[in-house]
Amino acid sequence: MNSILIPVDGSKNSDLAVKHAVRAYGHNPQTHIHLCNVQPSLHTHIRKFLSKRSVQDWQADCALKATESASHYLETAGVAFSSSYVCGDKGTGLRDEAQRLQCNRIVVGTSKKHSVNRLFENSTTAKLLEISDVPVEVVTGSALHPLERWGIPALGAGAATALMAIVID
Repeated sequence: MNSILIPVDGSKNSDLAVKHAVRAYGHNPQTHIHLCNVQPSLHTHIRKFLSKRSVQDWQADCALKATESASHYLETAGVAFSSSYVCGDKGTGLRDEAQRLQCNRIVVGTSKKHSVNRLFENSTTAKLLEISDVPVEVVTGSALHPLERWGIPALGAGAATALMAIVID
């Protein structure tokens, strides 16, 4: 059985990873695709005012919405799949889910980013590549908008430089 985990969040890049997996592995009837969405853990101060059941229902609803387009595509393609969601850190949650489901690979969709941007950003793809024992296949999507490509890293570098200058003084 060829078992593939695909992290999905409803973005174009995650949909691109699903389409790639169907093209590359969907022709094999032994292939099963697991769609996994990662929901953030709520801060303890917020959870204090909500029941555990209402938090779980909210997270399940958000995960269902995030997997909607990928599920529709897989149904149309006739590929066997299942969906799940985990809570917490994205990289660790996806790695643990891939191990729990005994997946052969993880197929991740990501956008093309400038190396400076990757330096200041907490990338799920980079974390998966670092911590996962399951092979990770990266499918690149479209390039970032020029403001995202240069503006955010420049602001981050400027803020980091200013903070270091304050600490040094």
